[in-house]
Amino acid sequence: MAFKLIGICGGIGSGKSVVSRVLRLTGYEVYDCDVCARLLMESDSGIKCRIRDEISTEVTDGVSVPDRRLLASIVFANEEKRRILNSIVHSEVRRDVALHGEHVRGLMFVEAAVLAESGLADMCDAIWLVEAPLSRRQERVTQRDNCTQDAFSARVKSQKQEEELLKRYRGKTVEIYNDGQHSLLQQITHLLDGLKGGADKGVSSNWI
Repeated sequence: MAFKLIGICGGIGSGKSVVSRVLRLTGYEVYDCDVCARLLMESDSGIKCRIRDEISTEVTDGVSVPDRRLLASIVFANEEKRRILNSIVHSEVRRDVALHGEHVRGLMFVEAAVLAESGLADMCDAIWLVEAPLSRRQERVTQRDNCTQDAFSARVKSQKQEEELLKRYRGKTVEIYNDGQHSLLQQITHLLDGLKGGADKGVSSNWI
């Protein structure tokens, strides 16, 4: 790749989107996997046909926009269906990231809730893991989504597998602390300076 791909990940409420917003305002290309995966499912005929054939004809006829609520109810109740959907969408997202990168020179970022599970971590030159105390994360999510403590705990539990998979990439992972005590902008600037200076794996973010 002619560009360096940097992954942005972290648990729910950690602040991945805030880091991405800062980068966009600074002029960097940030690929949002949640948004782009949704657009691909709505527009890509190949994805719609595979969802029809491999998951359910009730979700889409291969032409219409998939019924996302029905799709979610099916895959959350059936682990095999969830695995199939992920294999369909993740492969297309990886391809789309590579296509976006063809028009980028320098640094490109990809924000993903499942950076490791999707296979995107393997494509990344470095990974920025956004961290925050669990209590702070719950406070943010409660205010943002108006969800209950039980709902938040369930979402945290669902991300445990991703946390384990990310451990494989410790060698190219640095942490960004979005805890209200460390300057988020300072950390991002410091890491960008390291990347632009040729540090493929980023630099330590352990400062105040």
